[in-house]
Amino acid sequence: MKGLRWLCLLLVACVSAASFAADIQVACEPGLRVYLDGKLMGVSSAKEDGLFLTNVKDGTHTLRVERDGFTPQSHQLEVAGSPIEVKIDEFTPEPLMHQEQQAGGPEVTQATGSLRVTSAPQNCTVEVDGKAEAKNTPFLVIESLAAGEHPIALSRPGYERISGLVTIRPGAEVSVRGDLIAGKVETIYEGQGSLRVISTPEHCAIRILGMTREKTRARLNMSHLPAGEHRITVEWKGRQVSRDVLITNGTRTIVIVSFLKGDEPFVVSYEPE
Repeated sequence: MKGLRWLCLLLVACVSAASFAADIQVACEPGLRVYLDGKLMGVSSAKEDGLFLTNVKDGTHTLRVERDGFTPQSHQLEVAGSPIEVKIDEFTPEPLMHQEQQAGGPEVTQATGSLRVTSAPQNCTVEVDGKAEAKNTPFLVIESLAAGEHPIALSRPGYERISGLVTIRPGAEVSVRGDLIAGKVETIYEGQGSLRVISTPEHCAIRILGMTREKTRARLNMSHLPAGEHRITVEWKGRQVSRDVLITNGTRTIVIVSFLKGDEPFVVSYEPE
């Protein structure tokens, strides 16, 4: 009888513990990153009508949903043992410029980076966005360039003018070498960065820089990769998707890959390491 009483108490405890968790249906479009209390839970897909979270403990939780280029959405949830559905609204594009009203007038802050230019020969004229500067030192640094693509050209009497495009990333310095002798402009990537791959399904093979890695978990991290543009190929059950991604010094490149119908195949974003 005593043993039976302990068994009953154990069953009651198990039922009580099981009731202290619930499921959450995050109803949204495919390709969004879903976080619960700051932890990445996965990427939404058409298969799950978004993302389905199971066995979420009772209590207060913060749900955050992110889409590249748009303002993230956050929801405070009260979980009390019953299933919950959270419908994600249409995203608002993230402003490139944030304007603050101050007593002296509006102040505009914009994401910027810098450009470091070397050349052969050393002395020449450098034009960025049509604005010319004389370069008579080993290198010329141009600060506060808006994030994005900028046309660059170098010229010097006796040589043909050379030109190209350079991409500036927020907070980063990009190095460019203009070779008037060889007639070309090239971006020089220095330093090391890292790569994080999140895929749907989780199991796949990833090839980059001549290396092949098997991905068996929610994310695959690769560190100490040389800065530069590199081709990444992701393979799953004989299907392949490829894209050139940029690794920059001190930055983590995040690649989200999906093989599910209706999903965006590649979504790329960046964050500090």
